[in-house]
Amino acid sequence: MFTKIFTHQNTVVLFLFVLLCAFWALLSQVPYVPILKQGGFLGPDGFLCSLEDRTIDARISARGSMDAPVKVCYVDVDTEAITRLGNFPWNREYFATALNALFDHGHIKAAGMDFVFSAAGVSAGRREEAEAGNRALGKSLHKNKNVVVAATFLAKKNFPFMFERRASQPEDELPEMPEFPIVGPTWGHVGLIDAIGSDVRYIPFFAKTSSHTYFPLSLKLALFYWGLDDSAVDIEEDELVVRNPEGVEVACVPLVMRQLAEPNWFSAWMEKDHHASILKVIAFGQAADHGTGEEKKMAREFFEPFKDSVVLIGPVDPLLKDIGTMPLNGSQPVPLVSVHGNLFKTLITGRFIERPPVWVNCVLIFALGFGAALFSIVPQRFQDAAKIVGGLVFVGYIVAGFLLFASNDLIIPLVAPLGAAVSCTFVGSLMHLAIEQKQKRRIKGMFGTYLSHELVEKMIESGEEPQLGGIDAEITAFFSDVQGFSSFSELLTPQQLVSLMNEYLTAMTDILMEEECYVDKYIGDAIVGIFNSPIELKDHAFKACITTQLLHKRLAEMRLKWASEGDKWPPFVSKMQVRIGLNTGFATVGNMGSQKRFNYTMMGDSVNLAARCESGAKAYGVYTMVTGETKRAAEAAGDDCVFRFLDKVIVKGRREPVEMYEIVCLRKDLDEGTILCLSLYAEGVEHYQAQRWASALNSFEKSSALERNRAEQNPNAPTTPSLLMIERTRDLMEHPPGEGWNGVYVMKGK
Repeated sequence: MFTKIFTHQNTVVLFLFVLLCAFWALLSQVPYVPILKQGGFLGPDGFLCSLEDRTIDARISARGSMDAPVKVCYVDVDTEAITRLGNFPWNREYFATALNALFDHGHIKAAGMDFVFSAAGVSAGRREEAEAGNRALGKSLHKNKNVVVAATFLAKKNFPFMFERRASQPEDELPEMPEFPIVGPTWGHVGLIDAIGSDVRYIPFFAKTSSHTYFPLSLKLALFYWGLDDSAVDIEEDELVVRNPEGVEVACVPLVMRQLAEPNWFSAWMEKDHHASILKVIAFGQAADHGTGEEKKMAREFFEPFKDSVVLIGPVDPLLKDIGTMPLNGSQPVPLVSVHGNLFKTLITGRFIERPPVWVNCVLIFALGFGAALFSIVPQRFQDAAKIVGGLVFVGYIVAGFLLFASNDLIIPLVAPLGAAVSCTFVGSLMHLAIEQKQKRRIKGMFGTYLSHELVEKMIESGEEPQLGGIDAEITAFFSDVQGFSSFSELLTPQQLVSLMNEYLTAMTDILMEEECYVDKYIGDAIVGIFNSPIELKDHAFKACITTQLLHKRLAEMRLKWASEGDKWPPFVSKMQVRIGLNTGFATVGNMGSQKRFNYTMMGDSVNLAARCESGAKAYGVYTMVTGETKRAAEAAGDDCVFRFLDKVIVKGRREPVEMYEIVCLRKDLDEGTILCLSLYAEGVEHYQAQRWASALNSFEKSSALERNRAEQNPNAPTTPSLLMIERTRDLMEHPPGEGWNGVYVMKGK
């Protein structure tokens, strides 16, 4: 097989495969090219990033939501709150009131505020009110230490990306601090909420400025959760490590482009986490402080789900335009505050999305592309198996991609390897088709003039040169012969005989080939055929039996046509009949002849027996005679044919008896007269074999009157099975066979 693969032509094809795989590797492994002006970048998946992201979303959706050993709650600035409290910017006292209520009555561990509290939008007439609100929020932040407020470089559009920084750039040329409220030390902790444009799949995990290193909101909340501060964080080449005071590693964050982290997605928006409107938090906080006994009880019930949780306060109203599409939520935009929640859970659980090194991705691309391509250039005889194996490899790789993510949070590339596999298979198929066409033309030119078309095609498919030799195979051998052909030769001119035989043989051959019979040869008016070789044919005996009846029907149509053509043909032409013999068994099939000229044919005892069936049919007055082996094999596949037992005989040249049957007709063509005839005949056979001669004779005489080929129906029929059995029964009545008789008849001739 492999010698067939690595031919000179296929070496060229394999070189093309290398180029194609290299192209896909280049597309997918030109990583980390920023396109910030377009609101994104080419990350670990290169130019295929957008396509690969869809496969990642599919993997996340297939895996579904995950539980995390931490409670995250959301306080939503929703439509109801904006309707009641007015449009932004709000007086910061509302946030202070909400924070105090969450810490005092909800007993939360930490809170993150997805708001940048800038001075933008505050009118001159409300400055004094705004300052009072700022002071209230400042006092709350001073009181409640575990609060992170938002910081962003968005307004200045100068996020300090590591891939944009020159190696020689001095520290004092680094960007200034991000925008966040500076109202003295009371503002407490700040955390970054920046993303890469509109892409929330990669979050900057630190930003170095000339004066400070800032961390994201999620990491700041995680540090509170672990009871650590910024000094616990070490930024290394490709990871960010958090260690406790004893030096034990608490978390290790893999970094993309030395700075970005990829959040895992634990739940869809509104799916697992507790949500409450900020309006209700404020209202129940006031009720807990100043309400009646019943109101305080309701407040306690309201705040109970918040206990020991980390709370994220963020905008959810679509008018605030802080929404986007994320995995697990399909195409429906959801609040971006959920990104911080999922990233916080990723940090706490340590279930970071992992990616193989670049060299592993390249190996996968070449392995799948090259492997799939090899299946496309195997020799023709292996093509069906190659398609199945190639399809299994293709589907198996996709399944492996989903399973690896579900079990290990590992993302292997799908688009580039599968793209390499498809493109290599396509190119390989085109090249292989061209090579096959060239080979086909060569073999047809060499052998098409003296080998059958079927054998030439089989030889092309196998990729082997023709040679002498055969194999043992189970076949159904077919023999047919025109009844009384010698009279045709005597009474027709040579031109008429050739014309008639060509028309007859063409019609018969067309049906045989349609029914997948290999026409071995013509011997005058006789046709020799093979079912199940050289092309394997399921239920070949059944197919052969059906074919015999199709041939008889076609000949009946031709007889009507010849009769309608007037004086063109003598009357006996319109009465032409054909006898057919079938036998199923093992025979030697293959190329037989001389080294220079040979033919695909069959040999063996089972073949000779089929020929005996065809010649012996005349003695019984039937037109299709088959052996018991053929009948049983055909009936195992279906009951479309009606069989009649004829005899158990020992044919000339054999020692063992053989059961012989007539194919009467197709079951759909069976009429009441034939049914009765067959029933009476079967009764006669039963009496005959039991040596009840009088009863047998009576049954055969009754069935004789109903035979389809009796003299008044078919004057050219030499006899019928019933007439033959009547004659034989009378002979046995006069000369009884004795007690040891087993009903076997010994044929004297062929």
